[in-house]
Amino acid sequence: MALMTFDSSPITDSLPTSRVRGQPATSQQLSCWKIVSRLSSSPPRANHLTRRGDDRDTSRNLAPVARFVPDEALSKMLAVNSVFFDLAMDIRWKQVVIVTRNTSEVVHILARLSDPFVASRLQSLVLRLTQVKDSHVTKNVRHQMRATLGRALNALEKRSLESRTRTRRGRPTFIDVVNGLIACAPKFVNIRQLTIDSWYLPPSYYLQALYKSFWTSFGANLQYLSLGGNVEGCRSIIESKPVLGILTELQIELTNNLFREDLAEDAIILVNILAPFINSLSPRLEALRIWSWANLNLSDFFLVLSPFPALKHLNVRMAFNKALQEPSGLKSLLCASSQTLHELNLRLNPASLPLNFVDNATSEMPLGQWLLQCVGDERCFSHLRVLDIYPTNTPAGMEFLLASIKRTSKSILELTIRDRYLQHAEVVSIVDAISECSGLAYLRMNIWRLDIVFIDYIAAKLPNLHRLWLSVGETLDANTPDALGYEFPQELKQRTYKDWKLRDLSVWQGGAEVGSDVMFALAGSIPSLQSFFEHGHMHL
Repeated sequence: MALMTFDSSPITDSLPTSRVRGQPATSQQLSCWKIVSRLSSSPPRANHLTRRGDDRDTSRNLAPVARFVPDEALSKMLAVNSVFFDLAMDIRWKQVVIVTRNTSEVVHILARLSDPFVASRLQSLVLRLTQVKDSHVTKNVRHQMRATLGRALNALEKRSLESRTRTRRGRPTFIDVVNGLIACAPKFVNIRQLTIDSWYLPPSYYLQALYKSFWTSFGANLQYLSLGGNVEGCRSIIESKPVLGILTELQIELTNNLFREDLAEDAIILVNILAPFINSLSPRLEALRIWSWANLNLSDFFLVLSPFPALKHLNVRMAFNKALQEPSGLKSLLCASSQTLHELNLRLNPASLPLNFVDNATSEMPLGQWLLQCVGDERCFSHLRVLDIYPTNTPAGMEFLLASIKRTSKSILELTIRDRYLQHAEVVSIVDAISECSGLAYLRMNIWRLDIVFIDYIAAKLPNLHRLWLSVGETLDANTPDALGYEFPQELKQRTYKDWKLRDLSVWQGGAEVGSDVMFALAGSIPSLQSFFEHGHMHL
């Protein structure tokens, strides 16, 4: 279920606007908001702590209403009554992020999680495991600084340095954190999502007891697992023998090993440990994401992956020229999963490309040709609803893009074209192809120039488009005469795109949102527009 968020404003002052995919709040959402506003303005019952049964019933009745209320507002209503107290506590503790580098903060969090009343609310645990460096090297220097500061404070506070030193507690260690997590794990009965990020954890840290406590306590309940770090860290987790009976979503993000370099050993781990682990989950997996930032060749890894009969979402991001020196395994995965695959994110931008555009395009030719081979197989992309892809800057990439749009014309709902800035002729070809996609509601792409010709064309060709995201290459300047874009707002005043059903518009330039003058000029000519930048409103 999508989360609803609203404009932050006083609870009883105004009605909010939903920000789900840039849509305004519905009348149902507004009615629910009014109900909660009246409840929050009512004084709490004097005996609310003795009527837990009634409040449980009320909490169940309010559940459909509360889901339309922003988390920030619910958190502020914690003291209204026990119903809102429960809702606020659920929000506060539904996800916990633990970064082991800050051991003192982690120990404080674990102290709260040791209470089953709190721990039972935890649904998502994010664990970022990093080494905690020994501070003995700088111990004497810091002691001298504390002593100097202490003497200065003593003159003002009349307190002795010795008494403060005696009461000062030492910093918890990494082992304290691990032991605290193991002790709390049996109380984590409702965790459904687990993220373990260990990219900066040395192999000398042996955490089998921690991982096993997780699998024993909530492994059978996990629906989502994300593992980030080097392949050696992944091996350590897999060797703890995870119990994942209902897992449907798996994410793997690989990084270089900062503590050793053994590419041959890493290749063995990929094929003999990581791939079999993923294969053991393949019958149930509905979403799989594999990203690699490491200097690893994953060709053999993809070759040994089993079919995924239930796979709906696939997200692959890595450097084609480094990680896929023999890409047939990935192509086989795409084709074998085509009957169930609804969403594909494929970003295979080659690494270390030359700055010269001609040499850059030449370096991308293998990727462009491989993409053409994929779409040449009639199975590939046949049922996609969402496609997010980098097509390369080669002619083959453009040919692939048009072919994939044609292949998905009956099913595609959202299309994102990454990192290729399109010239006018290319834009025309793509928009013409998209015009045959009757269900397409979202389009994101990069164009060199935003002008009245482009707006006229896309409005006429894609009248049913609901959301449009554009990144513009050439600089727009609506304030300087004779500058590019100066006439654009004036030209828009002469247009009214009354048949265009566009609801949300985002226009970026140089990594930032374009000026409000351009956005408001566009809004003035598009009557259906209700939102900028997927905010659910048009306030800039």
